[in-house]
Amino acid sequence: MNIKSQNFDIIVAGAGMGGLSAATILAKKGYSVLLLEASHLAGGCSSSYYRKGYIFESGATTLIGFDEHQPLNELEKLVDLQIPKEPITPPMKVHLNGKQITRWKDKNRWVREVIRHFGEEKEQEQFWELIFQISDVVWKAALQNKTFPPKKLSEWFHLFRNDLSDVWILPYAFNSVKQTASEIGISNPEFYRFLDEQLMITAQAYSEETPFLFGAPALSYTNSTNYYVPGGLIEMVKVLLSRFEDLGGVFLNREAVQSIEKRNGSYHVYAGKDNTYRANVVISNLPVWNMADLTQGKIANYFSGESKKYDKAWGAFTMGIVTDDIYPEVMPIHHQIHISPEEKVMGMDSDSLFVSFSKRGDRARAKNGNRVLSVSTHSSPEPWFDPTLDYNKAKHAVEEQIKEILKDKLPRFSQAGIKLLFSSTPVSWSKWVYRKKGRVGGIPQNMSRSLLDWTPAETPFEGLFLCGDTVFPGQGIPGVTLSGINVSYRVDKYLKNLRQN
Repeated sequence: MNIKSQNFDIIVAGAGMGGLSAATILAKKGYSVLLLEASHLAGGCSSSYYRKGYIFESGATTLIGFDEHQPLNELEKLVDLQIPKEPITPPMKVHLNGKQITRWKDKNRWVREVIRHFGEEKEQEQFWELIFQISDVVWKAALQNKTFPPKKLSEWFHLFRNDLSDVWILPYAFNSVKQTASEIGISNPEFYRFLDEQLMITAQAYSEETPFLFGAPALSYTNSTNYYVPGGLIEMVKVLLSRFEDLGGVFLNREAVQSIEKRNGSYHVYAGKDNTYRANVVISNLPVWNMADLTQGKIANYFSGESKKYDKAWGAFTMGIVTDDIYPEVMPIHHQIHISPEEKVMGMDSDSLFVSFSKRGDRARAKNGNRVLSVSTHSSPEPWFDPTLDYNKAKHAVEEQIKEILKDKLPRFSQAGIKLLFSSTPVSWSKWVYRKKGRVGGIPQNMSRSLLDWTPAETPFEGLFLCGDTVFPGQGIPGVTLSGINVSYRVDKYLKNLRQN
């Protein structure tokens, strides 16, 4: 088969979890789908990589979304697939001012834990009950409303046709997490610090900036079933990619999209060195910031406008570490470690580190007796691209500071022998996953951003669609998977209408 000259129904640019999910769903529906990926591996930021005998996650991350009314559960049903995974408990431990706060999955046990550390019993019970109620509604409604945010009259009709008993949650789109907690009566400043850093790793913003409607599922993700994928997240990606190819989909790696043009009623995608692919539909899983450079005319102007609306986003400083396994026998694999302003250096721009361990006994990721640690913290991208920066010196300074923090605050890390250590900055991420300025994690939440102002999956240009973490509903593996489900629904509907006409 001569791929270079073949036409497809759909071309998907970018094989992150959003693009891969959309491609597989549409292949299952019988469409011919070409999936293009610039890297040598699929998965993007939701993947793993091999280095010197060990497998590292692309970033320190948790995995949820397989419970009822959640996106990965829906994806498994849509493509007849079981993703390999093991439940973990407890999901995470938070280290804050000498406290070790266990994020239990059981809701009642978690609320008791919060009260034990932060007090204000009645207020905390009311706050978390509201979070659990809204989170359940949001997950359910998100799967029901595949055309959200609505752009057409028919989509508005569909939105209001759903269960009207859920409309009570809408005012919480206009109240921040901090405002809601304050109105309930919570006053403990240490608890707000806890909220801020929990939201930074989920919503990419602090409690005063995050609408409660989105903050509720972001804060309750540890009350969903959290999972570990043996061998790393790459195994989840491999299973989904294999299913895509079994369904007739074509995957090409090391095939970076260079430009997207619409000519004579179809899209021409130029990729690799000199390859051209054609399709009626293009789905871009690339960040909106990348798209203006890949398109022309009105399309480029549209993406320039979208990029200017969301001109601030986070990068990440990440570290991969291999140590002896001398850690406590019973210890969660995910840890959030709060740090003080005095402990930060240039390149560390949030007040916490997130640490994910390989599971004990996962020999695919670490040789017997060792553990792999993935460490991540928010880092503003712009300083790392400053030509006057002594890049290697700055990078080394962050490495050393993170090591000192881990020695001080992560149980037994100071006694563990380090076998391997390396780090990555936003510059590295821009090269690895081809994201402009190394921005990862999507667009931060902001109270000034209207619920209906999200970049939609359907662009104003016929046949051009979007998914990924800069499209509703945003960041995280469940979020980008949901964006893939949503865009597949829109594309299927579009192509059916096109064929009927």
